[in-house]
Amino acid sequence: MVGASGRASWTSKKFIITVLFASALFVGAYLAWSTWISPRPTVNETSTTTTQSVSTAPAMTPNPTIIPAQVNKDGIPEKLAVFALTNSVLGKDALAEFEKLHGQGFDLVGGYRADYVSGDKSATLWVGQAKDAASAEQMTKTMAGKIGADNRMFTDLQELEIGSRRMYSVNGQGQQHFFYATGDKVVWLAIDSAYAPDALHSLWGAVK
Repeated sequence: MVGASGRASWTSKKFIITVLFASALFVGAYLAWSTWISPRPTVNETSTTTTQSVSTAPAMTPNPTIIPAQVNKDGIPEKLAVFALTNSVLGKDALAEFEKLHGQGFDLVGGYRADYVSGDKSATLWVGQAKDAASAEQMTKTMAGKIGADNRMFTDLQELEIGSRRMYSVNGQGQQHFFYATGDKVVWLAIDSAYAPDALHSLWGAVK
């Protein structure tokens, strides 16, 4: 009887051990299967960092360099931003050129034309002096009125408001042209459009 009882006890222990071993194998197999079905994502730290640096990089925007223009003894700006004065024409000769470009009928009492160069780029400044501020303002409006669809020299007339000053812009002869009245002066600047902001800043306080 004792021998039979011992054998029964040993058989029970073997059964329990077998069940535990089978359970362990089942759990291990399940974990391996679930990992294969749903693998953990691989984190590429270098790639993530690179992507973030590109997306957060600020866009580069041009910042005009404002260089106040100094005038010479004739009241002509010596520089317009990076453009240096190379030649100037004063008095009647300058007024004759102004009339040739814009037509007659402008009652100017004085003025000048100034030529500027920077490398292979050039700019031209015309300044005409009217009898008074009202006449200068009227002249700029008349000049703008002459630039229409049938104008062969200038196109794309635009009116700009900068502060309390009205400015006109046109395209022609490979350059951008700006003209406006300031005090009793009529100002006309011809320059490549890329250099226009800096040059206008230099000119703004030099001719009053």
